Amino acid sequence: MVNARIVNQAQDYVEDHLSEKIRLEDVAKHLNISPYHFHRNFTKYADETFNTFMLRMKLERSALYLVMFKEVSITTISLNYGFSESSAYARSFKKHYGMSPSEFRKQQDMSRTSLVL
Repeated sequence: MVNARIVNQAQDYVEDHLSEKIRLEDVAKHLNISPYHFHRNFTKYADETFNTFMLRMKLERSALYLVMFKEVSITTISLNYGFSESSAYARSFKKHYGMSPSEFRKQQDMSRTSLVL
């Protein structure tokens, strides 16, 4: 299998299963390669580990969801994106974006309001 295809297919798999707990072994099995081969090639061609990529994707998609669906609670969003606890989600979100999910949501609302005015 071509190495770039491994990364692309893994990314597609993660996109399709963001709400689930995804393990490296599951993706490797889906691609019919060994976990070792998958991890080595993914890291080499994606410039980040699989777990880092997966966490980043979940945080970025959840951030969009936070802005688009203000009526949905942060706890529900965190659970929908595969986090077992909203506190773990909040810590990861803050580490990635430099602010809590609620602060992010408020900031995005203020940005939209100022654009309308």
